[in-house]
Amino acid sequence: MGDVRHLPVMGGDALIGVLSERDLLRRYAEAGRAVAAREKIGLMMSSPPVTIGPDDDLAAGIALVTTRGIGCLPVVEHGRLLGIVTRRDLLAQESVDGEEDGDGDGDRVPAARPAWTGLLVDAVMSRDPLTASPDDTIRIVLDRMEHHGVRHLPVVDGERRVIGVLSDRDVRTAIGNPMQAVASRDAQVRIESTRVAAAMTRAPLTLRAGTRLSRAATLFADHKIGVLPIVDDQDRLVGMISYTDVLRAVLGPKREVS
Repeated sequence: MGDVRHLPVMGGDALIGVLSERDLLRRYAEAGRAVAAREKIGLMMSSPPVTIGPDDDLAAGIALVTTRGIGCLPVVEHGRLLGIVTRRDLLAQESVDGEEDGDGDGDRVPAARPAWTGLLVDAVMSRDPLTASPDDTIRIVLDRMEHHGVRHLPVVDGERRVIGVLSDRDVRTAIGNPMQAVASRDAQVRIESTRVAAAMTRAPLTLRAGTRLSRAATLFADHKIGVLPIVDDQDRLVGMISYTDVLRAVLGPKREVS
């Protein structure tokens, strides 16, 4: 899937589902029980898809992705697919959103800072997150990710200092294309023998506890990353924050979607 994490699935001119990179990786974890390479896309995709209209506001999109736990929203009008918007798109827009300066020339000035920008990462981070060791195998971390429903694991040394981050995309890169190799013996050997140290992203961006949440939002938008480990003044892991955590903070506690 290259740099694309989500693909709309069409039945003729109608949108019938969404296939995500995570759907494909799940087949790796289940490869012992099914020959995923011979499965139809319709068996792996999420259906029916959750969609949004082109005239819906930013808050509605944020509410949908956070409350439904989904990574993208196909944009549909009168049954026709117009585009797709991801959680990262929504966060990037929220981070740069402003208002017109009022003189009619289209220039924009920063909007009044919303309440969430004053929060610290400590207020929304997951404390004592699951971790991986550099010596763990891909099989171990795949099972861990699947069991706990996470897409990223910080990789720590014996003193709990962050030395890397392992994402589901790192796993896919290390063991090959799920659509081509999931049923092959070579792929299974790679799953069982490849170590986290060989697949992880090294020297990841981190944030110190006590950093403003707005700083995390900027890093997510600018660097196109999914998580940020939070460390103490000794660089030891104390928490983890994702761009979904930031979106939930943007949404606030009172906004709901039926």
